[in-house]
Amino acid sequence: MSQWRVTAEHPLRETEGLDHERCAALHNLIVERGWIASGRSLSDLDRRSWWECYGGDAELSPYAAKLSPSVIAFLKTAWHGYAITAQPQHAFFRYLSGLCSPDDLWKNAHYGDDEDDSNKARYVTLYMANWALGASHPLGLVFDQQTSTAMQHMSIQDTNITMNGRQIWLPLELILEAFLDMIDQGKALAVDSSYDGEQERIGPWIMPSYTVCDLDQTLEAFGRLTHAVESRMPATRSNETHRLGDAIRSSELLPNSFAGQFLARARDTRFSHIAPGLRIARQQPFSSVNVEGGKMRPILIFESSQEAYQDTERAPWGEEVHISHFPQPFQSITNFPAGIYLTETVPHGAHPFEDGCKLILPHTIGGNGWARTSDGALFGENTQAKGPRASQVPRSTQLYQQGFNHFIQTHDVQLKHVLRHWADMVEKGKWAVDVDGVGGGIEKWREADTEDHWQDYQLPMSW
Repeated sequence: MSQWRVTAEHPLRETEGLDHERCAALHNLIVERGWIASGRSLSDLDRRSWWECYGGDAELSPYAAKLSPSVIAFLKTAWHGYAITAQPQHAFFRYLSGLCSPDDLWKNAHYGDDEDDSNKARYVTLYMANWALGASHPLGLVFDQQTSTAMQHMSIQDTNITMNGRQIWLPLELILEAFLDMIDQGKALAVDSSYDGEQERIGPWIMPSYTVCDLDQTLEAFGRLTHAVESRMPATRSNETHRLGDAIRSSELLPNSFAGQFLARARDTRFSHIAPGLRIARQQPFSSVNVEGGKMRPILIFESSQEAYQDTERAPWGEEVHISHFPQPFQSITNFPAGIYLTETVPHGAHPFEDGCKLILPHTIGGNGWARTSDGALFGENTQAKGPRASQVPRSTQLYQQGFNHFIQTHDVQLKHVLRHWADMVEKGKWAVDVDGVGGGIEKWREADTEDHWQDYQLPMSW
């Protein structure tokens, strides 16, 4: 199967329409790996294709008239029988329950009021969203037959963003490859009936709040960054050491949490400033907030000497309304340092991500119209507005964020990606180093909204 995985050695292929051969192979591999991990025997796997399950050419001719040849070829190869006969039921993946039935292929997709019936064949809902994740009006993975690209939607409301005319859709094989990457790294796990852990099980998938791979890669990225800085510091540098764990008492963190493990195992540094205007944190502004239901507080990792900017937006009645950077109950803290925070999460909830982070600046950026999130949206733009980009509002929290995530829901950017990027900026000489570590000051971040440097501050889309 290695030849079907999307890698540097096996990149995307030039095909007419959907790369049905590759996508069917990846689809079937996801089914097989989930099936085995859930404790079932391959001899019991119903490998009938979607096309066969729904009656073949004779029964499906009315639907085939609206499907491209490459989509038909995919449905004639992709396994679907298991989804009909398996007891207990077996979901295709954590986010997608399975391929849609023929009658649902063109239901739910969001079309404009000005589009006629002839164009309504264009968007095919190939996979159903997993309704157990609680989205209102679940939709699924929609395939655009005109461009041969796809986009995952947990809710039909997502189409207000994905169909705004500016969002970039992806080849289906890239989305399926991302699912397999999550399985490879333990981010999405199929478990058998003996599983008695606390993670929510959606037959048979669970999603750990972080993985060993997440932690190891974050520690590796931090080590790479600190080495890059220390190797460039002047000879007159201080011999004082700094520890990430000094900012928080061990009693405030669960020892097996991502934050607890990362802060305990991160190497000491011989400098204080880890990025422009950001030093290793010395405080935890949300430590006094009482939390319930297993929710974890935001954890300040790297802080600015300045306070976080308080974003606002104009309400329909004209008043400027404060936008909180964190949900309840953390909104009770209104003044806190700018910096990098591991964001709040419920480790055993439906969307548990302990390694997600947010950079909050002491000022906004985006007013120049260059700064972009990973999905290409301008900071503060109305992503639900169709057509050319509307005016945007500068924001203090969107730097490095994903925007509309193509692969996974409600996940702030992983800390490892930010640290890798910072190491890259130091190694390439785009950030200067002085006796205190990374120089440039907090104003350096304004480069993210300039014509010459915005691409240096935009991370690629990731799950």
